[in-house]
Amino acid sequence: MKSAFTRVLKSPILHFILLGTVAAMAYVHLKPPDRETITITAQTIDALVQQRESITRSPTTTEERQRLIEGHIEDEILLREAYKRGFDKNDYRVRKRILSIMRSSLSEVIPEPSVAQLRAYYEENKDRFLTSPSRSFEQVYFSFASARQPENPDQFLDRLRNMSDITNVGDFSSTLGNRFTRSSFQSTAMTFGKPFAQIVFDMPLDQWSGPIESFRGIHYVRVTAEHPPDLPPFEQMESFLRTDYFMQKARQSQADKIDELRNNYDVVVEGMEKPK
Repeated sequence: MKSAFTRVLKSPILHFILLGTVAAMAYVHLKPPDRETITITAQTIDALVQQRESITRSPTTTEERQRLIEGHIEDEILLREAYKRGFDKNDYRVRKRILSIMRSSLSEVIPEPSVAQLRAYYEENKDRFLTSPSRSFEQVYFSFASARQPENPDQFLDRLRNMSDITNVGDFSSTLGNRFTRSSFQSTAMTFGKPFAQIVFDMPLDQWSGPIESFRGIHYVRVTAEHPPDLPPFEQMESFLRTDYFMQKARQSQADKIDELRNNYDVVVEGMEKPK
């Protein structure tokens, strides 16, 4: 009996089974964690090749094709590592870029509006298309370094009040000129600075005032008219309306789809009660 047991222990088959078991156990405990699979489809490769050929306008060689594939594999590895490291959550620029792409992916093709639809859109949104309040004014300009600046501003104002033509008074400026028609606060501020615009929009009508300083120089100003908000006619607005129509419809489409996606999430804002 003992000799039979000894023969079994010395059996090469038993040794092989034991070694296999030990190897299997070692693999289970020592094997690296499961690795992600990166699959590069034939469609992806074709798209890479077509993109390259559309730029270079030349056929892609076998070596170039392989470089494209290797480059795409590198990009996939880096992209997945970036997600693992939270770059899409922590890096503001990456986050904004991903959000922009995601919003674009939610956009749908907006049908071309008819003239009747544009007119209805114009009527529904009249308040949005009103022009800003504006003022018309004339001004006499002197540069800061000008030797022609009036020594006595009050006397110069009296002189202006009695003049019918101020074209040749003050320093010549091809960029400014003497008269501004229907200039909004924003456009006046862009031309002369915000402090100047604030003074002009507080001035009484038909009275010369000055000297008023801007970042350009010294000015004497008379407001000739003030204009309330105005609605441009449809014909003048049609091109702008078409662009605005597409933008608004695209935004609404995105908002609707985001609302649908919101149903997939429970949103908790700390410090605020959850809406019922």
